[in-house]
Amino acid sequence: MIQAFQGTQSYRLTAADAEQQGNLRSLPATVGPCLSRFNPVAEGFTVVCSDYLPVRPLIEETCNPHDRPMLVLTFGMAGHSQFRGRDGSETDFTAGQLTVTSFHGSRGERRYRAGEQVSQLRLLLSADSVTHYLGQAVSDRLFATGRVVNHAFTPYSRATGALLKQFTQGADDALMRQIHALNLLAQQRHLVEEVKVRPLHPRDDRQLEQAREWMLAHLDEPFSLSTLAMAVGLSDYKLKQGFHQRFNTTPGQMLLQLRMEKAHRLLEQGYQVAQAGWQVGYRHANNFSVAFFRYFGRQASAVVGKKK
Repeated sequence: MIQAFQGTQSYRLTAADAEQQGNLRSLPATVGPCLSRFNPVAEGFTVVCSDYLPVRPLIEETCNPHDRPMLVLTFGMAGHSQFRGRDGSETDFTAGQLTVTSFHGSRGERRYRAGEQVSQLRLLLSADSVTHYLGQAVSDRLFATGRVVNHAFTPYSRATGALLKQFTQGADDALMRQIHALNLLAQQRHLVEEVKVRPLHPRDDRQLEQAREWMLAHLDEPFSLSTLAMAVGLSDYKLKQGFHQRFNTTPGQMLLQLRMEKAHRLLEQGYQVAQAGWQVGYRHANNFSVAFFRYFGRQASAVVGKKK
C-alpha cells in the first residue's frame, strides 16, 4: 500500500507495491515512471537496469530477496539516490560513480528526490558466482560479516562508461549482454580483490580521531556528513574512506553505535525513554524506541535503572 509521509510531500512504498511482469518491475503510475529491468547473465549473476523519475520524494523499503550473501556493483548513470540500512549504514549512488557493496539479508530504505531522474546499472552476484569468477579467497573475505559492507565508492572510467552504453543499447541480445556484463565485472575486479592498504598519514589519523570526538560531543544534534567533514578539515570522500580504514565502519554506523551506547547508559541511570532519546538526537520517542530495538534486540523500556 502506498503511504504519504511527512504530510503530502513524499511517498513510502513497500515491495508489495511494485508490479512484476516477466523481467520488468514497475512502481505504481501515481509515483511517476519508475522501472527496473532484470537481465539474467548466468546462474547467480543478474544485471538490473533501473530508471526512476518520482514526482515526489520517494522512500522505497527494500530487503534482499535471496537468503544468501550478495555482491552488488552499482554504476550511477544519472542522478543520485541513497540506501539507509536498518543497521545505520548509509550507501550513496551518484552519477559517474561506482559503488561496491556486499551484504547478507540487507534491509533498509532507498531514497530518491522528487523530479530527479535516477538511472543505474547494477551487477548482482551470489557468493557462488563470486567464487566462480573471482575465487574462493575473495568470496570468503567479502562475506566474512553478515552486515552491509561498502568496499568502494569511486569514479568509473570512460571505458566503463562506454561498456554501460553498449549494454543498455544491446539489452535484447543475450550473447552481447553476457559479454558486456563480464567485461564490466573484469574491469572492476581490482576493487574487491586483496590489495595492500597504505597506512594513514599521522595527520589524517588525528583528524579521524577528532571526528569521533566531535560525534561524541554532538550526539544530541542533527548529523550531516558534510558538517562533520568540515569540522575536522576533511572532504566527504576522504572522511568515508578514512573511517573504513581506521575504524572499519562508516560515519553513520559509528554515530548509531555511539548514540545507542550512550542511550543505554542513560536508561541504566534512570532516565525515561523519551529523555534518553532526546539526549542522543531523537526528537520523537517512538523513533528512538524503534532504533533502540533494532540495535539491541530489546525494548528501551525494558532497561531498568535507578529512578531519577
